Amino acid sequence: MTFRDRIAEPWGARTPYESGGIWPTRVDTYLADGVSDEQVDRWVQSASILHSNGDALDIAVSGGQIVGVRGRGADRVNHGRLGPKDLFGWQANAAADRLTTPLIRERGQLVETDWGHRDGPDRATQQGAAR
Repeated sequence: MTFRDRIAEPWGARTPYESGGIWPTRVDTYLADGVSDEQVDRWVQSASILHSNGDALDIAVSGGQIVGVRGRGADRVNHGRLGPKDLFGWQANAAADRLTTPLIRERGQLVETDWGHRDGPDRATQQGAAR
């Protein structure tokens, strides 16, 4: 995998083409440090949900965890290119401080709840109104 400085070039290397020509394919890939293509168990087809244009991408999975992404060269929207959010946004899924349980506010404090709990006003406010 070729390293590109995504700070200096956030959209990757330029791929110029002539007017009226076909935009060339460039498949961008980013894998977690220490992970090689050979260590990926499977690639899962998906699309970016981080913006509205629907870039196609494949999600690299190893040991049941997301370990990277790659653009899909056959896609008509992005031709394999991935922007900064697509290349790095997946890392939030494994962040140590990522919330994995929904929280609600009770008496001004955040407390864990279940996924079936409906959104609504503060429980303490509801209880106070019922008195």
